[in-house]
Amino acid sequence: RGKKLMEGRQKPMQNETVERFDPGRPSSSPSAPGGALKEYREIGALSRELIFYNSRLDGLVRSVELIGRKVFEHFEDRDDRLIYHSVTLDPSIVNSPRGVQKDTWPVESWGELPIRKMSQKFARNPDIPADEDFYKLCFFLAEGKIRVDYHREPGKLTFRSNTYINEDNTLRQIPRTAPQPTFAQVSKLLQMQKNCTDILTESHQRTNVELNQRRKEENNIRASRSVQAGKKRDLSLPESREDVLEPSVYDRARESARVDAMREGAEEEKHEEQTAKVDILAPYLVDFVNKTTGTVQLDSLQAELVAKKCTQDFRKRLTDRAEIIQRRLEEEQDQLRKRRAQMQRRGDNMEKDEREFERYQSQAMFRTQILEQRLARHEMQAIEKFQKLERMLQEDPRLAAMWQKDMTADGRTQGKP
Repeated sequence: RGKKLMEGRQKPMQNETVERFDPGRPSSSPSAPGGALKEYREIGALSRELIFYNSRLDGLVRSVELIGRKVFEHFEDRDDRLIYHSVTLDPSIVNSPRGVQKDTWPVESWGELPIRKMSQKFARNPDIPADEDFYKLCFFLAEGKIRVDYHREPGKLTFRSNTYINEDNTLRQIPRTAPQPTFAQVSKLLQMQKNCTDILTESHQRTNVELNQRRKEENNIRASRSVQAGKKRDLSLPESREDVLEPSVYDRARESARVDAMREGAEEEKHEEQTAKVDILAPYLVDFVNKTTGTVQLDSLQAELVAKKCTQDFRKRLTDRAEIIQRRLEEEQDQLRKRRAQMQRRGDNMEKDEREFERYQSQAMFRTQILEQRLARHEMQAIEKFQKLERMLQEDPRLAAMWQKDMTADGRTQGKP
């Protein structure tokens, strides 16, 4: 497949679709991070899961959507050390009595759903102490709270955790008797909340682009199958980015062998044509050259003899070439029959020999097909070449005496009463 689809499975009873891809699947846009899809799983109206090869610019390796409930994604090797983020939805949340609009999240076929919580997780930063290094940030948008969990100290089971409540864009730590955050800490946490929203939104858009691209590819495949039904694909033409099927290495090898064989036949024909450009009558006119003038003057009988010899030799060359191709074809067929007979005599339990025979049989049948094509083409071209020779003999002025004799004979016949 042109888009690297390796395997596709459907489980109708579970309404589940599973697709697996080879490495190298491109991004929908060359300038945007994306692509590298490894596996796609979907359970209709329940969940979607996309697993990626670890080669994306944004570090995304797994994206899961529990439709209408939660979206979470895992990352690797990011510069900001982000390893996980998620958004939890709650359709039961309603706007506050004061009319303050709640943050929402777009869900396909559901519309906008209220967000209950967003969270982020970060890998350990060895440059700062563990109790100052953010591990998990939870933004409870519906409750107006933020919880910050820090990494554990080596060898400890407990970890530092702070909870803040947002009061008019001012964070207060709970309990209120605890040390309150500074203005810089408040600004940093509010900015991280905004960044979390932006990263989640951007990642969600990229995932939707990936899903829409898959749907478009499947639609293109169905359309291509309906249009190209019964048509044979020409592998000699350059591929298009819109091609839905990609020829395998075996198809390319067979096409290359076919082209080489056709080129070999074309070269032989070209050599024959170049030979034909040489004066084809020269070998037959040697005995009739006037040694004094160096010219050739033939009477009707001599011209007829030269034309007859030239025609016979030309016909023999065409026949010999056809016999050579036919003999090679029969040898291939005979060798294949002998190998088949050997395999039948050996019996069962010869798996290795069977594999070798299948490989030989495939190659032999391919060679046989090429030889049959060359023989058919030679037979068609032989007729054209012979007709061309006859026209050339009729137009050659050195054989004009032969045709004048025929015209004179025809005139005498018509003059008799």
